[in-house]
Amino acid sequence: MGLAEERVIRVLRPSVLVLCGPAACGKSTFAARHFRPTQVISSDSCRQLVCDDETDQRYHLQAFALVNFLVGQRLSINRLCVVDSTALTPGARKSLLDLGRKYRVPTELFLFDVAIEKCLERNLSRARSVEPKVIEEQYRLFKQAHEAIRSEGFDQVFELCEQDLQSVRLEVLYRPINPLSAGSNAESRCNSAVSSRVS
Repeated sequence: MGLAEERVIRVLRPSVLVLCGPAACGKSTFAARHFRPTQVISSDSCRQLVCDDETDQRYHLQAFALVNFLVGQRLSINRLCVVDSTALTPGARKSLLDLGRKYRVPTELFLFDVAIEKCLERNLSRARSVEPKVIEEQYRLFKQAHEAIRSEGFDQVFELCEQDLQSVRLEVLYRPINPLSAGSNAESRCNSAVSSRVS
C-alpha cells in the first residue's frame, strides 16, 4: 500500500478503545504493535491475575470485574484504555460504554473483520491455542454483533480487515480533562487535541 493510501486512525486520550473479534483474529498483536503495554487491559491477563490461569473460564465474572476496575482507575487520571477481549456480547460492550459515559470520554470500537479461515490458521501457530469449535462459535457471535453494534452508542466504530492489521497507523490526540466534571463532548475535545505518539 502506498503512502497516499495509508489509513490513519486518530483516537483520543483519555478514551476507551474496545477490541472486538473472535480468538486468533489478531487483536492482541494489533494492540502490542500500536499501544504501550500499560495501555492494554487484557481479559486473559486479568483472568490470570485472579486465578493463576488465563484459560480458566470459571472466573469470568471476577476477571471482568478487574478489567472494569482498571479501566475506571485509568480513566480517572486521564489515561487511554485499550480493552483486549472478544467483546462479543452486548453485556460486555455495555459495561465499557457505561464506564466511558461515567467518565465522559469517548468509547470507540475496533471490529476485527478477519476471515474465519485466517483465525483458524493463526490459532494453530499460537502458544495457547483454543478448540476450533470455540473460534467457530465466537465467529458466529461476531457476525451477529456486527449487525447491532452501530446502534449501541459507540462514538466511532472502526472496521479492520486483514490488510489493515499490517498497514493502518494509529495516532493518539491528547487532551487532558477532568472526566467527572468535563462538560465538552468528544468532538470539541478532538478539535483542540494535540497529536501524541503512542510508542
